[in-house]
Amino acid sequence: MKRLNNTLIFLFTLASVCFFVKDINQMAYDRLLGDITVGLVLLLPRIIAKIFNIKITDEMELVYILFIILAQFFGSVVNLYNLTWWYDLFAHFLSGVLTSVLALVVMNWFGVYKEKNKWFNSLFIICFTLMVASIWEFIEFGSFVFLKMDVQHHLTTGVFDTMEDMLVAFLGSVIVVIRYLTESKKGNKGFLKKVVSDLK
Repeated sequence: MKRLNNTLIFLFTLASVCFFVKDINQMAYDRLLGDITVGLVLLLPRIIAKIFNIKITDEMELVYILFIILAQFFGSVVNLYNLTWWYDLFAHFLSGVLTSVLALVVMNWFGVYKEKNKWFNSLFIICFTLMVASIWEFIEFGSFVFLKMDVQHHLTTGVFDTMEDMLVAFLGSVIVVIRYLTESKKGNKGFLKKVVSDLK
């Protein structure tokens, strides 16, 4: 698994550098930041694990890497966000799913995860996902205010794009919560419980 992760990081970092050179030649300077940061973002879990001395499993890292490849590389670098109308919604839905899983990990890191408190855990999952989605929209709004980059499509859709993004992230979170409650009801050790237990 570690070898697969390393291979994906290398290949897509190299590909992003190629796009960086292409965009310089085409004078697409607004795309350079997204190109050049792919490698750094892919390595972020390892950087965080090193700084805070926390455990991140190879499986968790692979899920994160695949998300960055789909969201940042194909979405921003390859520009599928503008070329395919539904791709942005797909990325936000996927982010809702992944941040919901991350919520369980965060609870475990801080020692507040209790298997019996399934309703509190479910509420935390949804709230954590909405918090991350809100912070992301704040960042996009900041890029509009300070850099004049209308990534929220504020000028053409008003608040519609922002609310749509947050709603599909919320939907992804609800699906994870339903899965979590189903696993808790059956009492089996499903995928979500395994994520938490693997960190102990």
